[in-house]
Amino acid sequence: MCKRDYKIADFVLDPEFQKWVLFPDAQTKSYWEKYIQENPKKEEDIALAMKLVINMSRKAYKVTPQRIEDTWINIANEIDNITVNEKDNKIVSLNSDSTILHFRKLGKKGKTKVSQFYRIAAILAIVFSLSFLVTLYFPKEEIHVLVDKVEMENHYAPPGVKANLTLQDGSKVILNSGSTLKYVKNFESNRRVIELSGEAYFEVAEDQSRPFSVKTGSVTTTALGTTFLISSYENKPLDIALLTGKVAVNLDFGHEQEIKLTKGEGLKVDLKSEKVQNEFFDPEIILAWTRKTIIFEKVSMFEVKRVLENWYGVKIEFTNSPPTDLEISGKFTDQSLENVLEGLSHSARFEYKLEKDKTTLKFN
Repeated sequence: MCKRDYKIADFVLDPEFQKWVLFPDAQTKSYWEKYIQENPKKEEDIALAMKLVINMSRKAYKVTPQRIEDTWINIANEIDNITVNEKDNKIVSLNSDSTILHFRKLGKKGKTKVSQFYRIAAILAIVFSLSFLVTLYFPKEEIHVLVDKVEMENHYAPPGVKANLTLQDGSKVILNSGSTLKYVKNFESNRRVIELSGEAYFEVAEDQSRPFSVKTGSVTTTALGTTFLISSYENKPLDIALLTGKVAVNLDFGHEQEIKLTKGEGLKVDLKSEKVQNEFFDPEIILAWTRKTIIFEKVSMFEVKRVLENWYGVKIEFTNSPPTDLEISGKFTDQSLENVLEGLSHSARFEYKLEKDKTTLKFN
């Protein structure tokens, strides 16, 4: 998985992320600073993931009184050996928290006093001494991540089935055949985020404190209370159609871009070429599948094949290639596959054969 698509659990389980939080160095600090600069929207997820990693359970060791005494002797020796050039030395924090604070602009620059420098130097000496002794005396243990499991909800409508869902927040979803929804159970306290693969119609329950977002790859559609439809099938352009209310569509193609849609507006996004096109739509056509209706408007036979396979959960094969200039139109409401094929066969000029889970078409 690309780190750009990471969720909170992915950060927590990433060994490089764990190293940055628990054992930071200049290399990890530089890497994650650059990551946050390029993915500023991930800052909240990263901050929460850091807290989870910091609270991970580790194996405890029993330290003898003699070892503790020897440790403090080493610390004292290290402090005595510190030499400081007050003009030239600069302390740079490698701690992961400092990176988050920097991007949140919580820190304030001020003058550094000499006494403060010595205090920091002494603290660093203690840290380095303890780190050295732990490395020297204690065997290295594999870090076992123990975090509260983020419970996910998954809904899948297999080919031939359409699912009507009512989410915890009251939002309603109609999930088209062959489509999947995935989201955090009961949603998070400050947002409602759903990942969609396929096609779904959303009636969003209004909640001003928790925006409702649907993620489809690098495109995120956000609304507070509205109705819209998203179609995102593999190897096909992403279609967004807004029926009521307003939505903001965020495109992450290496650079942030936001497009706001109002009622009746649509968007077609080619995820491969990253081409975006505004368009208007016919509500009857885009919502037809939610009303048990198939509508074809001058589409190729290969698009007909895709739709029927998904709609009825069957495999359709062509025994020979359909004419390249063949365009199919038709409307079928709550019809069986046999009735649809019978209706199309006259205009498209093909013969069909129905078997248990496979259908073959032969063009004349």
